[in-house]
Amino acid sequence: SPRKEMTIFRSLPAPCLISAFRSLNICWSTLVFLQQTFEFKISSDLLDEGSDQSLDMQSNYKVKVGDCLTSPSSSYRVKKIIGSGAYGKVTLCQKASNNQMVALKVLTNLYDDDVGQKEARILQMLQEGDSGHDNIVQYMDSFQYEGHHCHEFEKLDIDMNDFLESRPHMTLQLTEIRPIIAQMARALQYLKTKGIVHCDLKPANIMMTDHIQQPLHVKLIDFGLACPVGEAVHGTLVQTFYYRAPEVQVGGAITEAIDIWSVGCIAAEMFLGTYLFSAIDQYDLMRHVGTSQWIYRSRLIQRPFPLTIASLDDIYENDPFSGERMTSPAENQDRRLFVDLLKHMLDLDPVSRYTPEDILNHPFITMSHLQHSGMLCCDFYTEQNPT
Repeated sequence: SPRKEMTIFRSLPAPCLISAFRSLNICWSTLVFLQQTFEFKISSDLLDEGSDQSLDMQSNYKVKVGDCLTSPSSSYRVKKIIGSGAYGKVTLCQKASNNQMVALKVLTNLYDDDVGQKEARILQMLQEGDSGHDNIVQYMDSFQYEGHHCHEFEKLDIDMNDFLESRPHMTLQLTEIRPIIAQMARALQYLKTKGIVHCDLKPANIMMTDHIQQPLHVKLIDFGLACPVGEAVHGTLVQTFYYRAPEVQVGGAITEAIDIWSVGCIAAEMFLGTYLFSAIDQYDLMRHVGTSQWIYRSRLIQRPFPLTIASLDDIYENDPFSGERMTSPAENQDRRLFVDLLKHMLDLDPVSRYTPEDILNHPFITMSHLQHSGMLCCDFYTEQNPT
């Protein structure tokens, strides 16, 4: 898969990985850094195989299917492990108090207590005074079980990675990308009113509510790295590698603008089917970003596999995979406006980079150019939501 580049880790079985980590004296914090930097998943078999090894020697509870976790108000029967990573595991649970299926995030206790408490505080801030936001996962409760912080959320469907991988060429049409960008802009607009920076926007943290019954309705999840703007420390290395804003790479200020950069990278990825900036380390990434002037002069887009496009100009008039020219003037204009929006979201200067409000008012989102083109049928979620 062109979107998955850490194959050296994924191709090795769990025992080999553990042996390699131990022989190289790689500690858990290094594994966490690798996972966050290159966005590879720590599989459940690795976590289970290493439960008695140095990678997991401080963790005294391993959540598994069939377990019953209790809180002061209810109990939760684990039905399925739906996600795992450096943070811990996300489980699908049946809540005893109402038989409702919920998602329960069980954090590893290898982190300081402050990490779980900070995330709970952020989640509570997002729920204060109202029922939350339609494009942000609904948070329900937090509690501790066996020394582990647990956060309860509504049950959602699949994440954007899974959705993209189910599509031909792992791409979406502009009529599908548009409502997703609009919903992320509204989510970030809401975070801005709360003074929160997400700090880890990526496809894995955008989830469908129900990709069959409510196609293209998405919600932002995972606030483990989120922080209030005033508490963000300059120089902190946040964001997943391929979606990291240039100012973060050079130790600059962490503001709401870094989330906009991430959305721009995700929007381009949804259209192209691969990472916008393919790089092997942070220096290579900065070389691509800093010298890529494609944002302004349509230079080559670096791609891990050959396609028929050589610059963003080709996106205006050709299908990126078939190379066929577009015949519809409306479709051509739609692509031109999409690329224009990308330029503004990926402005190297965070001060002049687009805000959520700018995104929502851009013609690509408002569709003012498509009112009489018959291309509006898939754009229900671009409509403004009062929440």
